[in-house]
Amino acid sequence: MLPRLAVLVVVFSTVLLALSLHFIIKQTDDLQQESIEGLEQDLKFIVDDTTRQLADLAANDIIINSFVDISQRDNYLPMFFRSLNLTQANSVEFALFDFAGQQIINKNWNANLPASLDTTWRQQTLGSSNAFSSVSQYGVLISVPVLLQGVAEGALVMYVDSLQSLLAPFPRLTKQVVTDESGNVLFSSQPELIAPQSSINAFDDSGYSLKQSAWQNLVLYSVKPTVTTYREIAWTGVVLLCMIAGFVFITLHMIKMTGTLAENTLSTLFDDIENKLNSRPEKPRKLRAFEAKELLDIRKAFDKLLWDLTEVSLSNEQFSNVLESMGDMLVVVDKNNRTILSNKRFDDFSNDQYTERESILKHITRQLASKEHCELTHFSVSTGQDKFVRWSKTQLSDANGNVRGNVYVGSDETKQRSLESHIKILSHAIDEATVSIIISDITKPGQPIIYVNNAFEALTGYTREEIIGHNCRTMQGDDTDRASVEAIRHAINNREPIETTLLNYSKDGGTFYNRLNLTPVKINGEVTHYIGFQQDVTQQRQTELFLQEAKHKAEESARLKSSFLASMSHEIRTPIHGISGVLQLLADSKLDDGQKHYLSLAKFSIQGLLHIVNDILDFSKIEAGQLQIEESAFDILESLENLQSQYAVLCQEKGLALHFHFDLQDYHVVQGDDVRFRQILSNLLGNAVKFTDAGSIDVTTKIEKLPNGKLILSCSVKDTGIGIAQEKQDTIFDVFTQEDLSTTRKFGGTGLGLSISKQLCELMGGNIELKSDKDKGSTFTFRVMLSEADESQLTTVTKALKNDSGEKKKHKVLIVEDNDINQIIVKQHLSAHTTLSAKSGVEALQALSKMKVTFDVILMDCQMPDMDGFEATKRIRSGEAGERYVNVPIIALTANAMKGDKERCVNAGMDDYLSKPFDAVDLIDKVEHWASIERNREESAVH
Repeated sequence: MLPRLAVLVVVFSTVLLALSLHFIIKQTDDLQQESIEGLEQDLKFIVDDTTRQLADLAANDIIINSFVDISQRDNYLPMFFRSLNLTQANSVEFALFDFAGQQIINKNWNANLPASLDTTWRQQTLGSSNAFSSVSQYGVLISVPVLLQGVAEGALVMYVDSLQSLLAPFPRLTKQVVTDESGNVLFSSQPELIAPQSSINAFDDSGYSLKQSAWQNLVLYSVKPTVTTYREIAWTGVVLLCMIAGFVFITLHMIKMTGTLAENTLSTLFDDIENKLNSRPEKPRKLRAFEAKELLDIRKAFDKLLWDLTEVSLSNEQFSNVLESMGDMLVVVDKNNRTILSNKRFDDFSNDQYTERESILKHITRQLASKEHCELTHFSVSTGQDKFVRWSKTQLSDANGNVRGNVYVGSDETKQRSLESHIKILSHAIDEATVSIIISDITKPGQPIIYVNNAFEALTGYTREEIIGHNCRTMQGDDTDRASVEAIRHAINNREPIETTLLNYSKDGGTFYNRLNLTPVKINGEVTHYIGFQQDVTQQRQTELFLQEAKHKAEESARLKSSFLASMSHEIRTPIHGISGVLQLLADSKLDDGQKHYLSLAKFSIQGLLHIVNDILDFSKIEAGQLQIEESAFDILESLENLQSQYAVLCQEKGLALHFHFDLQDYHVVQGDDVRFRQILSNLLGNAVKFTDAGSIDVTTKIEKLPNGKLILSCSVKDTGIGIAQEKQDTIFDVFTQEDLSTTRKFGGTGLGLSISKQLCELMGGNIELKSDKDKGSTFTFRVMLSEADESQLTTVTKALKNDSGEKKKHKVLIVEDNDINQIIVKQHLSAHTTLSAKSGVEALQALSKMKVTFDVILMDCQMPDMDGFEATKRIRSGEAGERYVNVPIIALTANAMKGDKERCVNAGMDDYLSKPFDAVDLIDKVEHWASIERNREESAVH
């Protein structure tokens, strides 16, 4: 029996050892798997719970209002962001972004994200309005959209630079490691064994049991030293040895008991048999309790206890996580007010107080002894300010309903108090604002007013009680502009802002002009209210009406002035033309030397008078904006040489040296206004000759080409005359200004020449400057803008002004002129031709239609009684004088010289324009030129 027993012991021990080793290894594997699952739950808890809390924050009215009330968000967003704290990590960064991805505000934001991660969270959250989370080697990033009407208007983003700080507080069953797909260690529960930011591939796993599991884009590891398993196996071996020894002992004991039992059984059987044989009575048997079932019950109870302890451990861990993630402070005390449990927020709060923890608890329990809620003031050591905490008390009872203590929960109301104070300040500021403010609710029927400030009451006379609940139409009346009211209604219907001015009525019936600025207010992306800013602009409106009336009067005055100047120009030029014409006729007659001298004096006086009239007329044109700068090709060298010849005679008479210097850079032909250029230079040369008694006059002209292709002409006139005092130089270009009255008396003049020259320079894109020393001379420099031109353009312009070559012919000319003197002068000038006169447009039409002779040219005065020259020309062109005169050349003879006079002549159908007074040569040239053109046209028609 013993050899069999030994074999049985060996087999049993081997099987038991193998099973034990198997279960130990399985238990180790299960423990590591459980550790990995716990790590996965922790990660999911961190990501999901933090995402949920971020989403709750993103739905907060403060965050949403920051995208609506942009101008005010800087007042409350910083305070709100400073209070953000969702995790126990040491370094947590928050940032708020707008729809374009631009950062609005942040808290500790120093995130340096890779472009791929930055693009991904923006696409998911800002583009698709979805929450996004990422755990990688760059840290933990969670973003949630800030939704307005279901669309992301921005994003709230939380970033922790490493997973290490987030997972560190959680309890561990084994050593745990988290890596990314590349093996970079993001978290290590034992940094001294496996350092964060290292590679798991570099870890020497000899002597360790590793178990891994993939989760999202991460790999979770459970690391357990192999020596622990060996130690457990060693202990298992000792236990097995003890068990084998016990088994042997028990087996021997059982053998002994079996032998005893067998012996007793046999003895009892023997006795029974013997008693039966001997007819002896049977003795009662003693039954022994069987103990195997009791051991089984104890094992079951032990297993249940072990299971309950495991459940309690897990529940405590989850409960601890919940307590630590609470936003409020929590402390649990027993009946003697001794601390049973507290969370980290309460611990931090206690550490921020001057008093001890027991004193703080004593103060709280005393204040809440007879009530369940109470707000207490505590002094913060870190901020140096009072902290307002609202405490609430709840009894702690066991399963049997027995009170074991109290639970105290504290909510920090400091920020809310600050916000309430800020809101009160803003409300007070709005109430006391000097601008009238009104708010209406457009979501309610009638769009009633819900708020007005004090300035509104002062402006309209309505009190808050009288106006709130009514529509703004209360302040409108019969004279309120319907178009403005309709524009306001249209803007509100389209939820658009509007600014307008309309007439409103106050409570007492008075009217005022109200400049109204209506701005929509959005809540959750929908316009619900309008805020209006009102300003009384009655005085300003009256001023505008006054200015409009004044402007109208000024324009009317300018029109009358222009009309007066045109009339005066005509009236003055007509007698001047008569005198000038008579003087020209006299000049062609035989005169002695004395008569010629007197005639030259008269002609000089006429030229002076005409110069004054032209200056006044030019000034009036410039002032009325009627003077136009012509653009035509001209030979600037020829113009300068003509001026040199003209003023050389005057300088020679006064004994002055006249020098002209040219640097034209080969730009002889240019595009510009030759007449106005010569007028400016003539004014400056005339003044130089007038105010210089001895010395010289130097004229320097040069042309430069600018980068934009334009030409700038710079011309300076330097004299050695009387000069101009320094204090008079600033006003020398003003209207009707000369240096002093003595200058006017001595030299004469109107004081318009320099003013006109300055304004002409400015009209031609240039300017004029003066440098002068009293009694030493002056230098006037002017600049004008020109353009390039060529000889072909010059030929085109000048060709029309030349008479046809060949023998001059006698032409028939009709003179339509109401002034007898002017008729005589024109007839005398055209004595080489056949002339006939008419005193009005009516007579001209009769002469053209009744006379058999055909006129080659018509000279038409513009201002005549009965029918003026414009009407007569239109009728001739329409065929009233006969078909033969429809295209006859008509030359205007007019004393009008204002802007538009030449255009009126052309529009009426006239071919050319001659302004009175004119030279006989100009008259003869124009007549012969147009008559030749008409003669050639007729001959072409015949052939």
